[in-house]
Amino acid sequence: MITRVTVIDAEGTPPAERTVIVRNGAISEIASVEDDVPDAAVTINGRGKFLIPGLWDMHVHLSIRPEPQLAERVMLPVFLAYGVVGVRDMGGPAARVLEIRDQVNRGGLTGPRIITPGPFIDGPGETEPMFRRVANAIEGREAVRELAKAGVDFVKVQANLTKETYDAIVDEARARKIVVAGHVPVALPLADVIRANQRSIEHISPALVGDGGVLFACSSRESELRTELLAIERERATLKPDQVRAREAALRAHLVKSFDPERARAIGRQLKDRQVWLVPTLIWSNSFRPLATTDNGAYLPLDIVPAEARERWQDNRARYLQAAPPDAYAAAADVARVSGVAIATMHAAGAKVLAGTDTFDAFVLPGFSLHQELALLVKAGLSPLAALQSATKSAADYRATLDREGTIARKKRADLVLLDANPLADIANLSQIHAVVQAGRVFTRAELDKMLQSARDAAR
Repeated sequence: MITRVTVIDAEGTPPAERTVIVRNGAISEIASVEDDVPDAAVTINGRGKFLIPGLWDMHVHLSIRPEPQLAERVMLPVFLAYGVVGVRDMGGPAARVLEIRDQVNRGGLTGPRIITPGPFIDGPGETEPMFRRVANAIEGREAVRELAKAGVDFVKVQANLTKETYDAIVDEARARKIVVAGHVPVALPLADVIRANQRSIEHISPALVGDGGVLFACSSRESELRTELLAIERERATLKPDQVRAREAALRAHLVKSFDPERARAIGRQLKDRQVWLVPTLIWSNSFRPLATTDNGAYLPLDIVPAEARERWQDNRARYLQAAPPDAYAAAADVARVSGVAIATMHAAGAKVLAGTDTFDAFVLPGFSLHQELALLVKAGLSPLAALQSATKSAADYRATLDREGTIARKKRADLVLLDANPLADIANLSQIHAVVQAGRVFTRAELDKMLQSARDAAR
């Protein structure tokens, strides 16, 4: 029982002081502070505190990095310590991610619940466990059947699929009632992906030009710039790296200059009408360039990152700085800025937005970066409530579980975060976590600190 706490239910109801009673992992009652309430085995004094639903990060990767036990010993406990009670894994080796998911479900691992597609479905390329390579429509259908049999929660499409193969994957998944999520394939305009009712579209801005088809559709020069995009992809193997970088940089600059708010509004309306969700990963769009605050990322809690990964990130950044044109930083900042404007414009037109980070990409950290993502959504123009909903109510709505979780209401799953300050006044207050409740189990601040320390020890 949490007494006299200000409840922010994520429905949009004005915050109010209530007593929240939890039994058997669910919210059994939300009482007025004047009501008589029964005794509870555990009582938390919530006076002066704020209660929100547990958070979901809707774009993470638990197992694409080589560090052994990274998910079990670092990522899962750190996610929970930052109030993340669920994650949508967006691709990795099937056997590995499914086993992690099932261990959490069985109670063998403490951490957020997981849904996962197993490997990415993508076009021909190097054989890697995290990819299910397909060369044509027949192989695309076979991949969907194979993954469905393995027990994935949905399938993810990657950027290098032909239209014929993509259409076959979507058709086979629809026949099997499996959700399709993922990238906008380079060969397809965004309009085709929206018409296919792909459940979610990942990334708005192209850190690599082959990722993030949304900004192309927001351009007044979409046809021309898509032609150049396809030419780069077609000629990539014959070009020198600096030639590729120069053409990609020029393409990004044209995307920024030709951004058309009216086109963005039209896309927002289309996304709303077709019930297609956007996962902008603005923090990913910002992290691929050098960090603004410091050259070494010291303001990030990098002590939870294994030394090998931390060194790899720093080395990659150094190589980027050496190879990038002088104006690359400013250009990347421009793309990130316009991406935020595009998301706010589409959201205002009705597009549904989900919060995701692309953790464990370079300098994108479990939990911590979800808080950064929500702050970036607010900076872009969403209200603090809308940003909070993108990681709570909307995450449940996307998963078709809103009837039983995602907001604070009677009979819903007791996934909760108790804060020492109001996130609707300042979204940065999400960092002031007093306790986390997962399916009724309370993790106190002291227990969360132990989880973080355990992750630091594992990282060392």
